[in-house]
Amino acid sequence: MIDIQIIKEGIGDTPRLNEEVFFFFIAHNNNGELLTGSQHTATKTIIGRGWIKSEIEDALIKMKQGERSIIKIYHSPATKEFYDQYEIEIIRIGRKKDNPWHLEGQEVFEKALELKGLGNSDIKQQKYLEAQNKYLESLNLIKTEYCDKELELQGQLRSNLSLTHLKNKQFELCIKQASTVLKEQPQNVKLLHRRAVASIQIDDFDSAKSDLKLANQLDPQNEEVIKELQSIGEKEKQIRKKQQDRAKKMLFGE
Repeated sequence: MIDIQIIKEGIGDTPRLNEEVFFFFIAHNNNGELLTGSQHTATKTIIGRGWIKSEIEDALIKMKQGERSIIKIYHSPATKEFYDQYEIEIIRIGRKKDNPWHLEGQEVFEKALELKGLGNSDIKQQKYLEAQNKYLESLNLIKTEYCDKELELQGQLRSNLSLTHLKNKQFELCIKQASTVLKEQPQNVKLLHRRAVASIQIDDFDSAKSDLKLANQLDPQNEEVIKELQSIGEKEKQIRKKQQDRAKKMLFGE
């Protein structure tokens, strides 16, 4: 049995099934002793999921956003002698569909596909940072899914992320994403080339040459691979000359 006393009026509608609710609370027993609370960090629940005590959820579904109430939960309804008292204030009520983290099943996959499509549109407009953020959000949605279609989409997202990282000059991240996909797709010429380009930028010429030679074997007519193979020797010479010049300056001064 519970009693509810409103001490501050709220606005809008009360929470519906499957809506997320953020709220602060302080709990005391009938002697006024503090039991627990969340004065500094809001607690989140989703109505109907059974994440919190049923009495608290019963109170929440009667409250509005911004509303503060005193809720008494009686241990002995007949005498109302012993109870826990909660002071609760709802901070925000959000719709399930508005928050992709609370989608389920096929909805998760469809949302991830939608984000990937938006990222692809950003790529066409050369908005590489915006695309990167969308790909990461999409990847995070399905990172715990393991059926074939999710694994395939993960590979596509990581491949796309390697491109955004390369364009954003995040070369180590480009190599990391490309390497993850190449473990499953070792003959992916596009990713071998992309990883090689990133490796050159961090002066890892041995890795770059290894990737480019394999890519060239797999696709001898690939002009981008041929171009990088032809230029990598000159780039390596330039780096070595800079290193030698730097060493001379350290030894002999300007």
